[in-house]
Amino acid sequence: MLPLANIMARKVRTAISVLAVGVGVALFLVLVGLTSMLGEIARRTTRVEAHLMVWPASDQVVVSGGLPAEKVEADLESVPGVSRAIPVLRWPLKMAGRVQNVYGIRPEDWQFFAEPDQILDGRTLEGGWEMVIDSRLAGAGDYHVGQTVERWGRRFTIVGIAREGVAGRVFMPIDTVSEVLGQRGRRASFFYVRVSDPAHVAAVRGAIRERGLNVFTMDEFYEVLASSFVDMDLVIGSVVFVAAFVCFLVILLTVYTMVVERTREIGILKGIGASRVQIFGLILAEAGLIAAGGIVVGFLVTWGGRALILHLQPLWTCEIPPVRFAYAAGLAAVGTFLGALHPALRAARQDAVESLRYE
Repeated sequence: MLPLANIMARKVRTAISVLAVGVGVALFLVLVGLTSMLGEIARRTTRVEAHLMVWPASDQVVVSGGLPAEKVEADLESVPGVSRAIPVLRWPLKMAGRVQNVYGIRPEDWQFFAEPDQILDGRTLEGGWEMVIDSRLAGAGDYHVGQTVERWGRRFTIVGIAREGVAGRVFMPIDTVSEVLGQRGRRASFFYVRVSDPAHVAAVRGAIRERGLNVFTMDEFYEVLASSFVDMDLVIGSVVFVAAFVCFLVILLTVYTMVVERTREIGILKGIGASRVQIFGLILAEAGLIAAGGIVVGFLVTWGGRALILHLQPLWTCEIPPVRFAYAAGLAAVGTFLGALHPALRAARQDAVESLRYE
């Protein structure tokens, strides 16, 4: 096969080009895959038996303790259709080498955050200086039930480990968190709200909004969360552009060099009857083989890179659905075509006589 023979004539250059395309593909897949952490946080946060989330009107979705819990709870439960308002005090705590968001909740509200069978070991919260963590955090930090963890100048006992997927990675009694933070009275970062009849969610939402609070449904949480991370779309777009540009530039330089080096060979092919279309197709085929090799290498680098990242950072999430691999292959194909277009046209337009005279 002529295209394969041509690219293998310069094995080192071809290998470097294939690797460069592969790096571009892996860059796109891994970096965009890491943005799935936002979706994973949103899924956990909304995996609660509730219909609405209520935040201070002036706050984005961040850690805070800006609401007087008992007052707001009474106000929310006075809204027709509200069956329960569940306060949560969320605050940062470093465990397993990373900052986690503690969910300060009332022990009796645990039933809304997890099913009874989600406790894999130990028990749920009862009060005082104790915590329940999820299984992923327990594995990452090698924590176990009965272990004492010193944080905030206090000693907390891990009393339970919940199956991964609960809203927070760390749960503590809300009064304990309030006491540690030196707050006067119970405070809350936000509320989960249960509605007695799901058909009345829209009406309840409107009534809560009239009280000057920020309220949205569980399905809307991802968009609300994403809005707190400024320019996320710009970051993703930049990654896509860089990955495509790497493929374009590598193919352009590689194929252009190949065309210049083989000026006489192209002249010979034209001399024995090869048409412009055939020359054009030959150059594109050579670029396509390099791109195909780069895509395969990129997929392998992606799987290896993802495994390494999750080994070093077990609490990170890097989700790469199969369709994302198709997008990456398409991105590499577009970059390859654009990069090979000019050299291929140059080769097709070469004059046979001039090409044979080229030294």
